[in-house]
Amino acid sequence: MREVWFTADLHLGHANILRHCLRPFLSADEQELALEDPHGRWSVSAESLRRHDDGLLEAIDRLVQVQDTLWILGDFCWGGPEVAREYRKRIRCRSVNLVLGNHDKRSIENCFASTLEQGMIGVGGESLWLNHYPMRSWNKSFHGSWQLYGHVHGRLTAEDESKPWCLTRDVGVDACGYQPISFEMLQAYMAPRVEAFQQRRQRLLAGEQEEEME
Repeated sequence: MREVWFTADLHLGHANILRHCLRPFLSADEQELALEDPHGRWSVSAESLRRHDDGLLEAIDRLVQVQDTLWILGDFCWGGPEVAREYRKRIRCRSVNLVLGNHDKRSIENCFASTLEQGMIGVGGESLWLNHYPMRSWNKSFHGSWQLYGHVHGRLTAEDESKPWCLTRDVGVDACGYQPISFEMLQAYMAPRVEAFQQRRQRLLAGEQEEEME
C-alpha cells in the first residue's frame, strides 16, 4: 500500500543549522564548541555537513518507498534550483511535494511534484492543514482537522504535549528523530488527542448553548 510521509526543516547544505540546533552530525570537537557557544566564531566542517546531508537523505530513502508520497513542510535546502535539484535527485520517492518555508527560494518550485504556501490535504479520511509555521487556529480546526508544521525545530513539543486536545504536530526532523514520520504514525499520535479534542469540543458547544439560552 502507498504511504504518505511528512518531514520538515531538512536544511540540506546549511552548515550553521547543525550547531544552532545541536544536530547529532557534528564531530566531538564541534559538539563541545556548539555547547559552549553555538554562535561563536567557528565553522562546521565540510565532513560534518556531508554526514548531516547523507544521514537525512538516507533516512528518507530507508523509510519512504518509490510509490509513496512525501510532503516536506519547508526549508528543504540552502541554495537555488541547481542545488535543490541535486538534492531532490537523491530522494527515490517519485512524489515529493514542498510546502514553502522561509528559507526556500521560489525558484526551486519546479524540483517538486507540487508546491504550496499552505493548504489542506486529505489522507485516510482526515483533513490535514499543512503550513511551515505552527498555528493557533487554522482551517476547520474546530471541526477536527490536524495542523502539521515545522520551523521551530522541536521547541514547541512540550507545549503541544501540555495540551492533549490540540491536534498539532511538529514534523520537523529535530522533533522526529531526524527522519520522516508516516501518516500511520501520526494516526497513533493523534488518536488520544482526537478523543480529548472531541470531549473538549462538546463542553465548548454546551457552554455556547447555555450562553444562548441565557
